Amino acid sequence: MRSYHLAKPGAIDGIVLRERDEPRPGPTQILIRVRAASINRRDMLIITARYPLPAAPDVVPLSDGAGEVVATGDAVTRFAVGDRVTGSYWPRWKSGPLDADVIDQLGCTSDGWLSEYLMLDEQAAVRIPGHLGWAEAAALPCAGVTAWNSLTRGGTPRPGQTVLTLGTGRQRSSA
Repeated sequence: MRSYHLAKPGAIDGIVLRERDEPRPGPTQILIRVRAASINRRDMLIITARYPLPAAPDVVPLSDGAGEVVATGDAVTRFAVGDRVTGSYWPRWKSGPLDADVIDQLGCTSDGWLSEYLMLDEQAAVRIPGHLGWAEAAALPCAGVTAWNSLTRGGTPRPGQTVLTLGTGRQRSSA
């Protein structure tokens, strides 16, 4: 399989294409055929070596992406071959304050989405809503969490309140 690796952090030209064996899932892992990947500001900070957490040597970049499950480990219960999924770029952080023992991040300390295939533990993946295309779903982890954080950090919006969003793309109408 083909994958891009950050061979030399510091600039975009430090990313190189490599061939490697297609991975086989362990007991609780899913193998995802990447259909779309999304680059965000955090990824650029990692690539240019300006992110607070240093990138793992030769890491596959990009924290956000979407794809189709093509293989599962024997103990996987949440997904099946053919499911459409995305992941969290904090794959081991479940809740509460972020602790150093769960600091792994896709595209930084562990391989990200800039590859033909990505391996994730089933607990680090979520199903993609059926109405989203691959590109939309690929942008969801970072953009979606950013939107959620902006809505909930100052308190939970209540019925009747107005939320103003800027730069959200095209306008859709249900009429």
